[in-house]
Amino acid sequence: MRPRDHIDAVIAQWKAERPEIDLSPVEIIGRAGRIMAFVDRALEDKFEEFGISRAAWDVIAALRRNGTPYRMTQRELMRSLLRTSGGMSLRIDALERHGLVRREPDKSDRRSTFIVLTSKGSGLIEAVTPHHLDNESRLIAALNATDRAQLTSLLRKWLTSLESTAANGPHVFVGLVLLDSRASMMKRRAVGLPDIPGLLVHAVEAASQAEAAGFRKGDLICSVQGQPIASLAELRRALNKQKPQKKQLVIMRGTDCVRLDLLARWRPDGK
Repeated sequence: MRPRDHIDAVIAQWKAERPEIDLSPVEIIGRAGRIMAFVDRALEDKFEEFGISRAAWDVIAALRRNGTPYRMTQRELMRSLLRTSGGMSLRIDALERHGLVRREPDKSDRRSTFIVLTSKGSGLIEAVTPHHLDNESRLIAALNATDRAQLTSLLRKWLTSLESTAANGPHVFVGLVLLDSRASMMKRRAVGLPDIPGLLVHAVEAASQAEAAGFRKGDLICSVQGQPIASLAELRRALNKQKPQKKQLVIMRGTDCVRLDLLARWRPDGK
């Protein structure tokens, strides 16, 4: 008889109450979530032995594996670690106070700052890494080599599908989280607004250039400097033009036409 886990008990309870519903997603998502709860706790405990948190480790490890000179912009770190601007700023502030990272101005862009791994931070990584990897090995000790290969393949398949979905979903530009043209059209249709080509603002990042310019969630970007915008690539090219520095965007706010000026321009490196 195979061993039973907590999710088996959950499934049995739901089957008794609602035998008609499909519980197969719970078999996977439920177990993945419960496993990660155990993993997160074990990783945090190990990092605490060295006086750091897992969140701090994620940042300094990202800088270290990025290679010399071990530096990244805050936006690059946010994208790498899937974190928000506010949360990342708090992490960096704490790491800087402990001397593990330092901020350096980007000489090519006054609006951008590099986060640089210090020698103290690098030394901490070298000290922690062997213990961290031993800890992770212990957590998967129940799986043999064949199990690990099969699980790795399945997880890769799952993750690539989620990453692909995210890549075709909201995109971030100068503090704007945008939907692609197809999703924008569908969202407007759903609330009875007319079909107008453009990119829908899904969210506006706090304290961003876009927020300062007056953008709101639900705005539809239709043109930049008189150039119609019907794709993310077109918006990127329009914002990346050096002149003029202040670009005028025409947006539809519901059925109202609004013009907003955006000072910053999008850079190819995403800073």
